[in-house]
Amino acid sequence: MSATVLNASTLEQLVAAAVAAPSIHNTQPWHFRLDLGTLTLQIRAATDRALRHTDPMGRALHVSVGCALFNLRVAAAHFGWEPVPRLLPRPEQPDLLATVRLAGATRSSVFPALYEAVWRRHSSRFPFSDRALPTTVVTELRDAARADGAHLDLVSPSDVDPLLGLIGQAERRNIADTDRAVESRRWVRATARATDGLTPEVLGPQDFLEHVPMRDFGAHRHPSALTAVPFERHPHLFVLSTDHDRRAD
Repeated sequence: MSATVLNASTLEQLVAAAVAAPSIHNTQPWHFRLDLGTLTLQIRAATDRALRHTDPMGRALHVSVGCALFNLRVAAAHFGWEPVPRLLPRPEQPDLLATVRLAGATRSSVFPALYEAVWRRHSSRFPFSDRALPTTVVTELRDAARADGAHLDLVSPSDVDPLLGLIGQAERRNIADTDRAVESRRWVRATARATDGLTPEVLGPQDFLEHVPMRDFGAHRHPSALTAVPFERHPHLFVLSTDHDRRAD
């Protein structure tokens, strides 16, 4: 598709694609602003939606905005523009996390193909199958991460259980921290009509065998209060990392 004019309908679809991105607790901690003169979209941090106890350093907020930035780049390419991103473009405005200028005709063959996936993507907190991952899929995932300056590593079978143990410890600390627990509960919405936060039906069950630790966003102190089902016996875990841990990363 080729777009030569940024009209209201196209702008709405660009932003809709961006906000379809995942974010911590589905807080959607972002604001968008258009500079019509330069055809540049700004993404600013919505600090009023920051999780002061769960994410005190704002790291997850930056990762969340990074996800929205990626979706925006995908949508811009779908409509025919070459998205030109800049990270943290104005140090004197720390809430301005990124800009995307809509330049000439897109040169990317990958982004337009991802556009339909933007609308199907959702976080799944339910059991997966134990089917082995094809080597080609693992290679494609690693290549995709590398294309955006990250590294994706498949955890070896011998390291899965120790890593799950660490994740379990972290979750127990989250639940035991009263401030984090209250903050987490606040973002669990009561109905499926909520436009932000987490609705009960997407939270997922716990592992009946207590092998795969799952987040308990309601921070129940008694696991017996939660639905439990068997999860996969041999989960596939990936670690996504960057060379550094700065705001831009």
